[in-house]
This record gives sequence, structure tokens and C-alpha cells, in this order.
Amino acid sequence: MNETNFKKYYTKSLKGHEGHYHFAAHSHHLWPDISEVGHQEAWTDASLQSDKKWEKIFSTIIPDVQKLIAEILHLKNSERIVFAPNTHELVNRVLSLFPVDQELNVLTTTSEFYSFSRQISRLEENNLTKVTRVSTQSIFENRKAWVENFIQEMKNKNFDLIFLSQVFFDSGFAFTQKELEQIVEAKPEKTLFILDGYHGFCALPYDLSKLEDKIFFVAGGYKYAQAGEGVCFMVVPKGNWRPSNTGWFASFMTLHQAASEKVAYPQDANAFWGGTFDPTGLYRFRAVWNLFKQEGLTVEKIHKHVHFLQTATIRNFASEHTTLLINEEDLLDWHGHFLTYLAPSEEVANTLSNKLLESKILHDRRGLRIRIGYGLYQSDEELIYLIRNLCL
Repeated sequence: MNETNFKKYYTKSLKGHEGHYHFAAHSHHLWPDISEVGHQEAWTDASLQSDKKWEKIFSTIIPDVQKLIAEILHLKNSERIVFAPNTHELVNRVLSLFPVDQELNVLTTTSEFYSFSRQISRLEENNLTKVTRVSTQSIFENRKAWVENFIQEMKNKNFDLIFLSQVFFDSGFAFTQKELEQIVEAKPEKTLFILDGYHGFCALPYDLSKLEDKIFFVAGGYKYAQAGEGVCFMVVPKGNWRPSNTGWFASFMTLHQAASEKVAYPQDANAFWGGTFDPTGLYRFRAVWNLFKQEGLTVEKIHKHVHFLQTATIRNFASEHTTLLINEEDLLDWHGHFLTYLAPSEEVANTLSNKLLESKILHDRRGLRIRIGYGLYQSDEELIYLIRNLCL
């Protein structure tokens, strides 16, 4: 591994974390130095152009970022990408497609991120939202059987909405492209499908070209896209959409139409725009991925580097006190860019987490699960240090 070639992109972030070992890329990825250039460009445009900055944002910045995302995901239609400050806002806009006074039937899993699981649980309290949650407890034991069971659940009931993560945030389990295509292909035609790609975007090399007409795909820049907060997006399938949760940016394409009693919507992804937002994240994303593109640093190369780090960790780590929620055979197939260690008790989880923190190893914890995230900026020396400190 030649980590020096990658560390050069992160000199300022690494200086800010000097004395610490940043193994939390799955939570907040360190920003490349070039992101500051994008950040500064956003400030300059706002300072010099005030309101007129939006002309550049909509004519240049947004189309540039749309094209970069489309290239990463191998999408055919970059104009079907719409932006928001967070994915929660976008998911709620999809939920608002359904009438509030009619029953909503949702199929999901027990491993969805808090933003969705909390929101859908709250809607469930209103008694008009019925949620079926498929347990993910056995997914590592037999992934084929799990996929077949999930598909069977899809067929058992007339669901209005299916929500599924590309990579589960609590374990790192990642669906292969073939598995996702198999699941989506089996969904009823009228059922809407949201794929949460936050832990897969810019980490695992996916080709979503076969799915872009069939699903809503949400992701953002906070994690592996390395662009920080405020730059989330949704890929929208074809349709004449009318979300009741709507903002005035969605009216740009219809301002020329005569006023009517019915709210007008553009007949494309622009129907999901919200209101005025901070565009700085778009500038950062554009700067980061334009540089990576120039340097030939693809998602495939990033994944290869992280895969090496993860494999080395697994092959050199053994502990009687925690269980790794993945084995080497599965990892060599497909897995998210973090490893999850399951402690048998809260006491053990506290002990391990505290030991890592005392050793200046930045990580995070979800209940009994300790998560270790990997990025381009970790060296052989740091990896050895991590492995030594994982053992109780």
C-alpha cells in the first residue's frame, strides 16, 4: 500500500487531527484540501454576485455536480438528480406523494438509519401508516435466503412504499448489484421504492443504470463523497410527480404558466425541489470530484484501498470478547467501508470503546456495536496500531 500518494490530499485535515487516529470515515470522512477551494469559491460568488449567484449555481454548479454523480453511479440521465440539505427532506417529499387521510403500507427492515426509522415510527403512531419490518439478524448467515424472504414479503402484501438501504449502517452489510436488481425487479409496478445509498455512494462501485427508471435513490456528501454537509441528492424515476411537501424552487419551470387553482409542477425530477438552501456543499463536491477525476482516483480505486485495510484487519485480529459481524470470505465478496464489532454486553462495549478513545483512535458506537471506518488517509503504521488496540 502506498498511502503517501493518498495522504497528500488531506494535509490540513490530518494536521487538525494530529495525535489522533481517524477511523471514523463512515461517520464523517476527512475533507480533502481541495474542498477548501470549492468552499472559498462559493463565498466569493455570494460576496461578489449576491442574488445573481443563483444564475451560476443553476446553470453551471448544479449541472456539473449532476454529471459527476451520474458518472459515479453510471446513470444515463443526470438531469434526474435533485438536491436538498439532507436526505430526510427528500424522503419526506416522497412520503408526501401519498394522501395523508389514506392508509400507507410500508415495507422496510430493522436496520434502517435513524432518520427514516424515527420518521416512519412517528407516522406509525397516527394509525394510518402500517409498517412491516424484516429482521436483518440472519442476513450474514444466509444472504441468498434473506433476499428471497424479502422478495416474498414484497409479494405477500400490497405495499405502497419499500425503503431499503444499499449498505446497512449498523453492520456494514452491502447488497451486491445483482441482489439489488433482483429485489427491485420483483417489486409490483405501482409500488414506490426508495434505496438509501448513503453508505454505498462513493465507497462501493455500483452501476445503477438498470435501476434509475425504477427507484428513488438518495445519498449525500457527508460520508464517502468527502464533501461534507448540505449536499444530498435524490435520483428520481420518470413520472408526473406532485409531492405535497413542496418548495418554491419547484416552481421555476412553471412560472411562465397561467395561474390556476391547481398547483403546477414540472414534469420531471424538478418537482422535488424544496426552497432556498446553502449551496456551499455543491461547490465542495464539485471541487473534490473534479480533482479526483483529473487524478484518475475512481471509486473502484478507493474501494480497492479500503478493501486492503479491512482484509488486513480481519486477518490479523482475533478476540474472545467481541464478534466481528463479517467473515473474511464474505468481505472478499462485498462489504461496506467499515467493520462492526459486536460486544456481548454493555460493559464490554464500554471497555473497548473507552480503550480506543484513550488510545486516540476515533471511532463510534451504536449500542453494543463498535464501528471502525476506513479511508484513503490511513497508513500501514496506523492500521497496525488499530489492530493492537482492538484486542481487550
